[in-house]
Amino acid sequence: MSWLQTIPAVLVAIVLVFGPGLLWGAVLGLRRLSLVALAGPFGVTAIVLAAELGRLIGLRWAWPQLLAVTVLVAVVLWLLRRKLGHRLHRDPEKPNVPAPWRSVALAWAVSAVPLAAAMIFIFGAPDNIAQSHDNIFHLNALRYISDSSNASSLTLGYLGTTDRGVFYPAGWHDVVSLVMITAGLQPAVAINVTNLVLITGIWSTGCLFMVSRITGERTMPLLVAAVVSLSYSSFPYLLLEFGVVYPFMLSIAMLPAALGVVFQLLRLGMHTRVSTEGNVLLLVGLLPGMALSHPATIMGLLALSVPPVVAAAYPALRATEQRRRLRAWVGTGAFLVVLVALWITLRPARSSSTNWDNMGNAAAALGEVVLNSPLSRPISILATILTIVGAAVVFNLRKNRFALGMYAVGAALYVIGNWQAMPGLRWWVAGIWYNDFFRISAMLPVAGLLIASIGGVALAGTARSFFRASLARREKKQPAWIRPAATGVLVVISLAVVPLFAVQRGISEAAAKYRFTDRSQLLTADELALIKRLPDRVPEGAVIAGDPLTGASLSYAYTGRPTLVPSGTTSPSVDGKLIMDKLDKMRTDPAVCAAVKAQNVQFVLDFGNRSVHPGETSSVPGLQELTEANGFELVDSEGDAKLYRITGCP
Repeated sequence: MSWLQTIPAVLVAIVLVFGPGLLWGAVLGLRRLSLVALAGPFGVTAIVLAAELGRLIGLRWAWPQLLAVTVLVAVVLWLLRRKLGHRLHRDPEKPNVPAPWRSVALAWAVSAVPLAAAMIFIFGAPDNIAQSHDNIFHLNALRYISDSSNASSLTLGYLGTTDRGVFYPAGWHDVVSLVMITAGLQPAVAINVTNLVLITGIWSTGCLFMVSRITGERTMPLLVAAVVSLSYSSFPYLLLEFGVVYPFMLSIAMLPAALGVVFQLLRLGMHTRVSTEGNVLLLVGLLPGMALSHPATIMGLLALSVPPVVAAAYPALRATEQRRRLRAWVGTGAFLVVLVALWITLRPARSSSTNWDNMGNAAAALGEVVLNSPLSRPISILATILTIVGAAVVFNLRKNRFALGMYAVGAALYVIGNWQAMPGLRWWVAGIWYNDFFRISAMLPVAGLLIASIGGVALAGTARSFFRASLARREKKQPAWIRPAATGVLVVISLAVVPLFAVQRGISEAAAKYRFTDRSQLLTADELALIKRLPDRVPEGAVIAGDPLTGASLSYAYTGRPTLVPSGTTSPSVDGKLIMDKLDKMRTDPAVCAAVKAQNVQFVLDFGNRSVHPGETSSVPGLQELTEANGFELVDSEGDAKLYRITGCP
């Protein structure tokens, strides 16, 4: 499949993701950048609400559910604005003029076009997959949602392999599955198409929105924010191949827009027409989509909001008016109490982080933060220089110092997440992310984006002043074209620096995970070829056993033929565990055949013992001796990949 053939699917994804949010934002009176930047996160919220509503009333998962939720919420918002319109908007003393559409479009293109090109290079072909462990669950989850028409987060966990549902935040799966069903795509294509739309849409516009809340909606600051958003290696490139944690990637993509609303709510930076009540309503619209994409990012939002909250409260805390000072103390204290309470209670089990206990180096992490080179990647030159300049600017002007505080919070989370020698502190601070400093590193671009952009705006302003002064010395009138030309030169030079070192490596490392080869880690070219022939060999409804860690379970994602263990490493059922442990002993243990019949297991996919984890092997006890004497008949093969029919159970 070519990328040109995906254009209709891309358009479908754009309509489904941004359509609901554009309508809601327009009803609320949002304009231009605010409208487009919040449309994507609002759209994710609309989709997750539609998924839960569909399960509640028993509807099949499809676009009409989303349309119904979109219209219903739009009507409620219209009634709310009609009744409380004067409280949702205000007339600021120094009104900010929204950036014209051409400036918004130009800045978006500067960010989104190179990002889209990088992502297309990473994916290679639309039907390639990330060759990593978590993608087993993601691919099979999309097929399960399509087959069951159930996209609820309350039941996704076990993919229907047991009668009891298990919670799993399904926001990303809801979005991708809806695009897949509506556009008639295979799961792999749906993932790549939708991720392309989500990142170039939600991330790119969200970064512009967040930075412009402080620097103002002017062309130069927007262009600076666009360039800076491209200069980090840990987002989105890391999350396109590590894990692969697509749900976390979506939640991080929404984080800048949420922080931008927080800035507006706290009345930091530029003056907007949206009132306190209006900004609270905007946050309420953003949080469900973010929470059901990945709840940990809600905690990241709260952590990064501490410096802005303190900065907004500081003048009131020092005010002479007692009532104002009391309100500030109460408000700030309540925020911090809620933050600490949630930080303590909303975390996974301690056992979930054991694989990270012996990984990480706090001293090295500190240097990586300073040089914007997390995970031992090369230095991000542009981000580092602009961060240093930004720090100097905010200290010199004594303004917007909270931007440096946000960077410090992100740095602290990353460094402590690497601190092996302090397991107690590490768990208390980073346990929300399983002590996984790879995930935390993906928040560093969000934490550093504002301070680096402030530095970039200062440097750009200095360069433009130099051009003007140079012309003045020559007693020449500044031509009309000089200002946009100078801006264009600065942007081109900056974009030329962006791909160097860190970003280039991030792109190349991610691209290496999206290729089918004879040695690709999750599925080899031979294994994929055999899977694609399964519909001709395996009847509908027949269950296939196979080792998930070898990629055998992806038979379900590609063909719809059910697999005994669609995710994880063991079956959640007693019969499933027995089969995986003793299937090759079926001729000597009658209990095995009883379990085989109960689960309707008729075939076995044998992809050897090479695990998806590099350098490791995987060995399922019951799938080792697949011989004719033990009750297995070879049906098909491709290279070392083999399909057996179970014949040993009468």
